[in-house]
Amino acid sequence: MNRTLIITVAAALLAATPAVAQNDLRRVLESVERNNLTLQAEAHATAGRTFEARTGNSLEPLSVSYSSAGDSPQALGKEGELEVSQSFDLPMLYATRSRIARTLAQQYETEYLALRQQILLEAKEVYLELCALHGIMELNRPRLAAAEHMAALFASRYETGDATAIDKNRTEVEYLLLKEELSAVDMRMIELSQRLAVLNGGEMPECGYTMPPAEEQMPLEVLLADWEEYAPELTALRLQEQGARYDVRLSRQQALPKVELGYKYEYGTGEHFNGFTAGLSIPILSNRHNVKRAHAMEQAAKANTESALAQQRSSVRELYLKVDYTGRLLESFGGLPDAAGYIDMLGRTLEAGQINIVDYYSELDTFYSALETRIRTDLEYRLGLARLNVIYM
Repeated sequence: MNRTLIITVAAALLAATPAVAQNDLRRVLESVERNNLTLQAEAHATAGRTFEARTGNSLEPLSVSYSSAGDSPQALGKEGELEVSQSFDLPMLYATRSRIARTLAQQYETEYLALRQQILLEAKEVYLELCALHGIMELNRPRLAAAEHMAALFASRYETGDATAIDKNRTEVEYLLLKEELSAVDMRMIELSQRLAVLNGGEMPECGYTMPPAEEQMPLEVLLADWEEYAPELTALRLQEQGARYDVRLSRQQALPKVELGYKYEYGTGEHFNGFTAGLSIPILSNRHNVKRAHAMEQAAKANTESALAQQRSSVRELYLKVDYTGRLLESFGGLPDAAGYIDMLGRTLEAGQINIVDYYSELDTFYSALETRIRTDLEYRLGLARLNVIYM
């Protein structure tokens, strides 16, 4: 995987982001990558699996045997033999096993990168939703203050006979319903904060919940090409396919003889003999199904790669279309008036008697529904872009 290109593209995606928002998001992601316990465990497991892959390419244990003989206890040990031997595969087998071990190490590293991307993507999604919910809370502060003011105002008017009990109750209920609605948002923020803390190893990362501008939407052709080349899941499957090809080669080479070299020393009464020994181990029947097995696994690896590639292309296209649609929908929300100014205008109109309490809350609910829909649509747009651009993380 070309990590240099990925880092370059990621930097380009953040280039237009204001410094505060950019640093907030980057600080959160760097903290999660540094502190996430799952990533730490996987890093150690990847190192262990890499060493395990290398252990299969060592020499077999040195064989040492010693025997003594004698026809009586007094003669025991005066005759005997010592033999030291070592088995060797042919050099080409060690070379093939070394390639398989390197391929496995790259595969394990790529699987770690896939996990890293998913964890950082989740952290990014949580952060973006927290920023959106903070925006909803800030948006509703003037509305909550206005609702409290209206409840107090109509309670006072009711006491003086200038308002009905229905109007008084309506303002009180609207105030309570808004508080309940915002408490649900607050509970969701607490839930997300806890999730972000878990992703960060148990502690909440420092951040200001400043919503960064949306990332650049890359052209579909560029995304498809980059996903095909850099997606770690696909890279891992290609490495499995490469390892399967090496396994086919190894299975054929295992039909070759194994060499055994050694040294033998014999001694007896008054004389001794020594010299080198050599032998061959020929696998006549033990390897007969091994090549067929390796070929079958190679075909399975190819099919898995092709299937994953087709599914990935379909998923990227589908997500791209959703992001494109959400972006165009977001543009339609442009031009909405300022919330605080709109509330003041409605309040003055109500107090002047130009509209009744029913019209006031109807207008306010419609306006705030549009504002919150814009925030949530903007969040969906950003989440979609984050998922499309996850391969650049």
